[in-house]
Amino acid sequence: MQNRFDEMMRLFLVPLSALGGKVADSTYFLRNDGGLAFAQGYHHPPGMISAKILYYPKKDGWADIHGRGYDCLHKSYRDGKMLSFTNPQQIEMHYSLFPELARRARVAPIIKNNLLMPLADFAGFFDPRKSLRLCMGLYPKIDKGVRAASELLEVPLARMGLTGSLQYGRIEEHDDDTDIIIYGTVEENYALMRRILSLVREDPARHVHEFGKFWPLRLYHGGILVCPFFVYAHESEIPLGGDCRILSLRPESIVEGRITDIRHSIYMPLVFPLDAASVDGRREGSFILILSDSYVRGEFEPGQRVRARGELVEVEKGGRATRAVIVANNWDVEKLPGNG
Repeated sequence: MQNRFDEMMRLFLVPLSALGGKVADSTYFLRNDGGLAFAQGYHHPPGMISAKILYYPKKDGWADIHGRGYDCLHKSYRDGKMLSFTNPQQIEMHYSLFPELARRARVAPIIKNNLLMPLADFAGFFDPRKSLRLCMGLYPKIDKGVRAASELLEVPLARMGLTGSLQYGRIEEHDDDTDIIIYGTVEENYALMRRILSLVREDPARHVHEFGKFWPLRLYHGGILVCPFFVYAHESEIPLGGDCRILSLRPESIVEGRITDIRHSIYMPLVFPLDAASVDGRREGSFILILSDSYVRGEFEPGQRVRARGELVEVEKGGRATRAVIVANNWDVEKLPGNG
């Protein structure tokens, strides 16, 4: 295989100085050791990023990234099938494969399946909008797919970027998906969420079944699997950004309540305001359920009653404090009967 890694990094990689102190969700970073880490959410302490390593260099690894061998911490290709690892399995692999990282890394305060990693460990990052322009120029298939998705979703190219392997210029041999970032206001992205759900509901041919489940916010269009990732266009609309403070109150609590709003459930983390809430059997006032697992985006509705297990915290932002439960994994959220 031809080694084009350095050539492609010169083309796609952006220096850390261009971050401007802001780390957006769904952004890949290149580690100094050649690994690729995926940053999630918007709460990144100064000098750190909340991320997890998805690919690491390995001479005989199954993944070819621009001519270099890599192995993967979130999925594996075996016997002609793509298999995924759970979030806890991924974190355990971090600790076993990178002992030095394990010794000094801390679990991220909001995205519980991420680690806080020093920015000094990284050589640069990949800008989603720049990658979109480059990939559309390099790969006719991507140009066609992105334009088709733009037309179908009624989203202009100016509001789009790329994530996934395309963010660093790689087309994966075994995947047919295009991971598209959609930038928008909360209302713009909420309207698009409803449009996607409607398109999928009305046409079974668009349904995506992958890794043993149905994905309501992914859809097929013209033979291309479109996977939208929603990103806040305005910092002022981010409910859990870098300006919020998280105070842990109890390592584990159980909350029950009714979801009142799903507009922030398509981002990372998923944020659900609750009413009629109780925590460990005691009634609460204003309360928030925070889910740091994107696996179930698009699967909840307003009025849905839920029970969840996670860390009880206080979230302070703008001088206001709200209690919340942060849930690490989707299986710790249970839908209850009796919507309304």
